[in-house]
Amino acid sequence: MGDGGTRGILRPAAMPEVFTLDRLPPADDLADLVAVHWRVAVDLPPGRQHESLVLSYPAVNLSFEPDGTWVTGPVSGTYRRQLSGRFSVCAVRFRPAAFRSLVDRPVSGLRNRVLPAGELLPLDDGVVEAVRGAADLAAARPLVEDWLRGLPRSPTAEQVELDAAVDLVETDRELTRVDQLADRCGRSVRWLQRAFADAVGLPVKQVIRMARLREVAQRALTGDVDWAAVAADLGYADQAHLVRDFTATVGTPPGRYAREVAPPSSLSKTATGAVPSMDA
Repeated sequence: MGDGGTRGILRPAAMPEVFTLDRLPPADDLADLVAVHWRVAVDLPPGRQHESLVLSYPAVNLSFEPDGTWVTGPVSGTYRRQLSGRFSVCAVRFRPAAFRSLVDRPVSGLRNRVLPAGELLPLDDGVVEAVRGAADLAAARPLVEDWLRGLPRSPTAEQVELDAAVDLVETDRELTRVDQLADRCGRSVRWLQRAFADAVGLPVKQVIRMARLREVAQRALTGDVDWAAVAADLGYADQAHLVRDFTATVGTPPGRYAREVAPPSSLSKTATGAVPSMDA
C-alpha cells in the first residue's frame, strides 16, 4: 500500500464498487517504525469475487483479519488477493527496514510469505480482539500503537539509513541503478546489497524496479502517454524494455492498461490524436 491516494493499486477505479480504503499516519513517537496504518472494508454480494492487485511497496505488513493476525513479508512483485464476502482488515505497514528491529532474523526469510503473527511477535489476545472489533481505523490505531510501544525493539543506525535509501528510490526518478543509489548513500554496492537483504528483505535492484513500475502505472492513469518518453525518463534502455517489464509483472502491456484505466476524456483524446502504442 502506498501512503497517499491509490498509488500502487492497479485499476483503482474499481475500488468504490468493491472496497473502501482508509489510511492514517502513525503517532510521532512511532514514525521510525510505522509507515502507515490502513484499513480495508470489503463488501461484495454473494457469489461475486474481485482480484485485488497491488504493485507492492518494500515493507512488512501486520494485519488483523477475521481468520487470524498475520505478518505478510515483503513481496517481490505484484501482491494478488481474491476478495469475496463482507469483512474488514486493520493493518500496519512498517517502515522498509524497521521490522528488523522487532525480530531476530533476516527479513529476507519472510519474502513472499504470510505467517501467523504469533510466530514472530508477542501478541496480546485482548488487543487483537479489540482491534478486530474497532468501528473504524481511528478507533483501532491507538490500540495497535499502545501494543507496539510495549514490544522489545533493537533499532540500529543502519536500519534508519536503509529507510532513507528506500525513500530516495521512491522520490528521485533519476535513481534507476543500484550503483547510483550506493553513491548517493556513500556506501558500496556490496554493502547496500547485504544490508537490504538483511533488513528490507528484497534485493536493491528489485526495490528500484518496483518503484519504477508504480510510476509507470501512475502515469498510465492520465490516458494519453508517450511511452518512449516515459521509458527514457525512468532509465529503461528503450520502450520495448519498459513494455516487457510491465507486462511480466502486471500481465497487461502498459498501453492496454492505460486504455483500461484512463478517464473517458483521455480516451477520446487518445482515439483522435495520439500516436499508436507499439504494445496495442
